[in-house]
Amino acid sequence: MHIPERLKRSFKPRFAVIYPFGIFVMLCCGLNENSLRAGIGYIIAGILIRLWSNGYAIKNDKLTTSGPYAFVRNPLYLGTFLIAIGFVIVLKSDYPQLEWAAGSLFILALAFMYYRTIKAEQGMLLARFGDAYRDYCHKVPAMIPCLIPYSKGEKWPFNLQRLMNSKEHKPVFWIFILLVAFHIKTRVLLEHKPLTHKSLGLVVLALILIVLDFIYEINKKRFQIKK
Repeated sequence: MHIPERLKRSFKPRFAVIYPFGIFVMLCCGLNENSLRAGIGYIIAGILIRLWSNGYAIKNDKLTTSGPYAFVRNPLYLGTFLIAIGFVIVLKSDYPQLEWAAGSLFILALAFMYYRTIKAEQGMLLARFGDAYRDYCHKVPAMIPCLIPYSKGEKWPFNLQRLMNSKEHKPVFWIFILLVAFHIKTRVLLEHKPLTHKSLGLVVLALILIVLDFIYEINKKRFQIKK
């Protein structure tokens, strides 16, 4: 992505929600074993849903109704939303009332932004796919999965190459790196404790992931496989 495109993307409305919350958690929040245990399930569930979804998604070219898309129309957004909830639970501060208010506002604002995005995309998809998309919307919820999968529409199997092309490994890497960073911050800056061998192992693993991501960015054209 070119620099002007990156800057334009950085000023999208949803980032106006993410940036203030990000500044708050960077300055005021850490994590502990109890909060991590309480929220990590949401983060893992969100990651798995996004990985599953990207193995099926064929954006714009076809109406995707396979895999998770047979149960919910926007599984990628659902996965991201679960990850966001997980981080709100995991990250704790010395100001619980401010933490609760910031977390609640973040989730509400994110929900509103996704509501607007989904509405805009529905118009585009309806214009493109017509009655097929109208029937799909009637049978499959936007964000809360249904129990009975959608049986109509073209079906195709999970495709590992499609998942690789989605670059979904990057958010997975950086979610882990962020959790390690908050763990180190909590232990060193907030609790004033030395790093354990386990903590150092996590730091080494995080650094390896950063290097792998850097290598991927340099050689991404080689990794990208045509669909």
